[in-house]
Amino acid sequence: MSETVAAAAAVPSVRAFRRQLTRARRAHANKTWLQVAEDAYVALFTLAMLGVVVGAAIAQVHHELLGCPTAGCAAVREELPVVVALGTVGAVLHALASIGPVVSGSATGQWVLATPVARGGLLRRPYAAALGVAVAVCVAFPGVALAGTIASPATIVAVLVGAVGTGLLTTALATAAQPHPGLRRAVGVTGDALLLGALVLAAAIAYGLSWELTVDASVSLAVAGVVVVAGLVAAVLATRRISRLSRADVEPGGALVAGLTGAAYGLDLSLVGELLTARRFRLLGARRSRRGLGRGFGAVVVREGMRLARSPRRLLGLAAAAVVVQVGAAVGLGSLAVLVAALAGYAATRWTTASLRIVWRSPGLRRAFGLDDLALLVALAVPGGVVAALWSVGITMLLPGGSVVEVVVLTLAIWSGIVRSAASAAPRFDGPLVTSPMGALPPGMIVSVVRGPDVAVLGSLALTLGASTLWSVAVAVLVAAFALWRAINAVGDTRPYTERLQEATAEKRRS
Repeated sequence: MSETVAAAAAVPSVRAFRRQLTRARRAHANKTWLQVAEDAYVALFTLAMLGVVVGAAIAQVHHELLGCPTAGCAAVREELPVVVALGTVGAVLHALASIGPVVSGSATGQWVLATPVARGGLLRRPYAAALGVAVAVCVAFPGVALAGTIASPATIVAVLVGAVGTGLLTTALATAAQPHPGLRRAVGVTGDALLLGALVLAAAIAYGLSWELTVDASVSLAVAGVVVVAGLVAAVLATRRISRLSRADVEPGGALVAGLTGAAYGLDLSLVGELLTARRFRLLGARRSRRGLGRGFGAVVVREGMRLARSPRRLLGLAAAAVVVQVGAAVGLGSLAVLVAALAGYAATRWTTASLRIVWRSPGLRRAFGLDDLALLVALAVPGGVVAALWSVGITMLLPGGSVVEVVVLTLAIWSGIVRSAASAAPRFDGPLVTSPMGALPPGMIVSVVRGPDVAVLGSLALTLGASTLWSVAVAVLVAAFALWRAINAVGDTRPYTERLQEATAEKRRS
């Protein structure tokens, strides 16, 4: 006799499967509804405070731009929205191609996406989140730039409506290209090209180039409506391609988002850059290795230079920093342009000391190089100093009235800042913590955010205030020496806190 075979279990729908997940999560939740409400209140209050601060800053800039009578201010005020819109679209395309845009966490990829439930329905929410973020970014930045102009309300509405359609189009394009490495790389290159175009336009505006573009309000609204309709159609069509995404397409982006979130919570901006660099090389898969040159100190310098040469996209950051300084000089900052140049140069060259940051926080790596601490510090910081010097030479040639003194001071100030931020002691979570509104934090964690920019400001402060050549150079040299001294002292005792505490207790008992 044949045995009765049990019927296969029916595959649940996406809605039923989500209900099961919700019940399971609520059963194992470790927070009450009151605690969730308190967290939501703190988050909303923080966002409101940030909105007030940012809004006040935008209003102040708007007031100053409208009251500035110079031709440079007028050019920046009227042409800046075009640059901001172009740069925003490029940045959104680059970010979407780097992250996903459709992502999922490791747990979701390993357990939820492995079920026979329709994958398209499970990934629809991450896709909707990507759409919302892209649309919000595309609307926010051009809208802020338009606040400083005298554009008509119809023009502003047309631009914002077109920005909504552009956000939809960019997300749909990136989603369609996500399962294809070649197309994804093409989307990223397109974003880089738009960013480069925005930088070129901004530099031209800083040099006095202006244009007058007159478009009828009805035509602009019609074009914006067409863009929105095209964006909606593209977003709907891209929804059908979500089910074709594999776990290998969505999990790396989720891991990157989790890493970036952790780095942001830890206030570690250097870790953000390292995560993005690791993601880029992981997408490339393999690179041709090259043999180094020399021995000892020279070999370390050469290898650092070769490492920097592997990231040509960083040149966009250097160019963007130079354009920021040019625009600042065009609107009449005067002597403050030196201070702006120091901060912009620090932000653009901070990535050059990534190896110094990693090596300086690992005693084993430092011992493996076979150099003393001072020689190793200088060897790892020399390539960054060369980049800072070249950038300082270029920006001084672009600024009116540039001199050799400005080159020397800017180079020393920027180099001191990047060395200070990279070679500073890392926050230690194995010791006593400090109570704060953000929770328990290790001592000095908040201060670590400004550790580096403060040195860059101090190094360029004398020249900004109009001091003599001797005093300006002397202050910059003293600040650089202080940065080196603090970096050497940051090595200190690298043993765990408990071990150091036990030793101190034992010495106290013996005494």
